[in-house]
Amino acid sequence: MSVSLVILGAVAALIGIVLLLLPGNQASFGWFAYAPLSDSTFLPPGGLLSPHSQIGIVVLIVGLVVLAFGAGWMLGLRHTARSPE
Repeated sequence: MSVSLVILGAVAALIGIVLLLLPGNQASFGWFAYAPLSDSTFLPPGGLLSPHSQIGIVVLIVGLVVLAFGAGWMLGLRHTARSPE
């Protein structure tokens, strides 16, 4: 079970990294020479990251947590196997 957790966590972390590195959706058009709101700064509701990047960050974090849990489980099993108690 611990080896499968490590593999699952590594795969999830790798998928998260790939999602972060893939280019997001870029606008094919835009406004220019139009400045009625030039005094205010627009921040989209999701922040400066696209939903694609946000999902990548979440998958990366979950993958790293699962990877750490699996590695800790493996080290714990190795420690209990060595103790003569």
